[in-house]
Amino acid sequence: MSEELIIEIMQLTLITVMKLSAPIIITILVIGIVSQVIQAVTQLKDQSFSFVPKVFITGIVFTLAIPWYIQNAQQYTETIFQLITRATQ
Repeated sequence: MSEELIIEIMQLTLITVMKLSAPIIITILVIGIVSQVIQAVTQLKDQSFSFVPKVFITGIVFTLAIPWYIQNAQQYTETIFQLITRATQ
């Protein structure tokens, strides 16, 4: 295996990980900001007000994104196998 191939595999892996984690991280970030704004406006300082919506909405986003996750994981796997095949030739 050449160094270029290893670097290509590492780049592909990092990009795939970022793509797969982005919807969840962005969802948690947006819900956290919205709940903090609501808490600041209403002066309500309850930790469950911030935690429960994050868990609930993140679960919904994850459930809706499962087909997209599967598609990306399948593309990644196919690409890795193609790169491994190319390395053995």
